[in-house]
Amino acid sequence: DIRMAKQWYQRRVPITAGILEEIDAIQTHLDSLNDKASDEILKVEQKYNQMRKPHYKKRSDLIAKIPDFWLNTFMNHPQIAALLDEADEEVLRYMTQLTVEETEDIRSGYKIIFEFKTNPFFENTQLIKEFTMSESGDMGTSETKINWKPGMALTEKNGDNKGKGKKRDRENEPPSFFSWFEDSSMGGDEVGEVIKDDIWANPMQYYLDLDEEEELEDDEVEGEEEDEVEGDANDGEEE
Repeated sequence: DIRMAKQWYQRRVPITAGILEEIDAIQTHLDSLNDKASDEILKVEQKYNQMRKPHYKKRSDLIAKIPDFWLNTFMNHPQIAALLDEADEEVLRYMTQLTVEETEDIRSGYKIIFEFKTNPFFENTQLIKEFTMSESGDMGTSETKINWKPGMALTEKNGDNKGKGKKRDRENEPPSFFSWFEDSSMGGDEVGEVIKDDIWANPMQYYLDLDEEEELEDDEVEGEEEDEVEGDANDGEEE
C-alpha cells in the first residue's frame, strides 16, 4: 500500500506543479489589471474632485448664512454628538464653515478646516487638523495650536471655564471635543474619517436630521396600515 501511494504521489506532483504555475501566471495578470484599474480609478476621482470644488464653495457660502448650522449638524450626528458637552456646543455656535481638502493624489491624506467668527473662547479664526499617510502606511497628524483666551481653555484638566458663568472640574469629565485638535489619541483618524466621509459629504442630512424624520414617517405609515387592517377585521366580524 505504501509503495502504491508513493507511486501515485510521484505521478501527481508534476501535474499539480504544472497547474499551480498556470494559476500563478493568471494571478500575476490579475494583479497587473488591478493595478491598472486603481490608477484609472484614481484619475477619475481626481477629475471629479476638481469638478466638485465650485459646488462645495457655493454650498459653503449658503451654509454660512444659516445660524448654528454646524452646531446643529454636529449635534444630530450620533458619533460626533457623543463627543460634545455643553461648553463645546457653545463654541460651535461661532463656527461658520467646515472645509475638507484632500491631497492632489487623494491617497496621501487630507485636511479638515473649521472656521470661526470672533468668539469669547479663543483667538483663532481657523482650526486645522491635517492627516498625512506615510510611506509605511501609517497615518500621522498635525494640528493647529488653539490660542485659548484667559480662563476659557476647555482642554485643560482642572481648568475653570468661566464662560457663561460656569465653573467646571474637567478632571472628572470626558475630554472636550476640541481636545481632538490637540491630542491625536482622542479618536485618532476615526473622527476625521466621520467628518470627511459622512458630515462633509452631506451635511444637510444631519442638519435636517433626515434619518429621524424618515423613521417617524415609517412609524406613521405602519400605524395607518395597522388601523386599516383592524378596521377590515371589524367589518368582517360585523358581517
